[in-house]
Amino acid sequence: MKIAALTTSSAMLRSAALLALADTAPILVTDIDEEGVSMRLVDGWDRLLDTRVPLAHACITCSLREGILPLLADLADDGLDRLILALPVGAEAMTCLPSLAALTEPDEALRHCSLTTNLHLVDADTAARDLFEHIPLADLGSALFDGDDRCTGEALMNGTGYADVVCALGSDPTGLDLIEHLRPLDTLLVHHLEQIDGPLLFDSRHDPDQAIARIHPAMTEAWGGPADHGVWTLDLHSERPLHPRRLRDEAASLAPEGVCARGCFWLPSRPTMIGTWEVAGGGASVGSAGYWDDGAYTHLIVTGTGGESQREAVRAAFERLLMTPEEMEQALDWVGVDDGLGVWFDE
Repeated sequence: MKIAALTTSSAMLRSAALLALADTAPILVTDIDEEGVSMRLVDGWDRLLDTRVPLAHACITCSLREGILPLLADLADDGLDRLILALPVGAEAMTCLPSLAALTEPDEALRHCSLTTNLHLVDADTAARDLFEHIPLADLGSALFDGDDRCTGEALMNGTGYADVVCALGSDPTGLDLIEHLRPLDTLLVHHLEQIDGPLLFDSRHDPDQAIARIHPAMTEAWGGPADHGVWTLDLHSERPLHPRRLRDEAASLAPEGVCARGCFWLPSRPTMIGTWEVAGGGASVGSAGYWDDGAYTHLIVTGTGGESQREAVRAAFERLLMTPEEMEQALDWVGVDDGLGVWFDE
């Protein structure tokens, strides 16, 4: 059985897609609440199955393991040849599809299945607001569990970056350009649900490693896009680290209102750690993503709409936060020193 995955953080867009794709293939619609996962299988206008699995935790991991995956295996055993899996509104493909793909390997539960295209739906008319304002998914009814503090900006960036096909609905020119800037070059962008057909959904196999690489802070690239409506992208790169003290004191200068960003950095005080930088929904987050295998570097990709003065201010802030060549001569003095950033890395 071939399984295509549909993701979105908008209940309205998912409903529109379910109607538009009703004749393309059977659709397994999944939803999560506090008590479990609900699943309904529809084929055209016929509802073939309606079931519910109670769970102790309202999370996508439990829902996949205990509810969705057993049903997928049963459907494959029954001879269904292809299926659209509509994941719960707000579920992110990057947390679901790698484990689903692993279970299609030989000797696994879904060995008779293959995972095909991940289609992600976004609303161009709200894209600028979703990216630059802090709108919790919980406020939209799209949080998956208690304490799910993700915002629309995170969901839009991750969904657009990970997907094989992005369908951007709406007509706002700035929103459409923003999605173009965030879309990886090997991700297909379409603008109408009528463009989604069986070959697009089922003829290509989903590669989770490739998809993760598109959004990994140390591997993501600056794809850019049209500038007709004031959208710009900066590709900021240096072999030098950020200065720990200036980063602590001036990080906000890299995250002004009206930008989103993703990337990596290194610090002379933590020379083996991959530092991560993400700006979405009006806030910045710093973390770590393992350790450098080869040479460390600093690479931030910033997309915004704030005009040339803001773009140049961000570029200047990046240069200011880097260690200078003169400071690099004493970089080893930072090793083992308390840089005051422990709270940023959950220490």
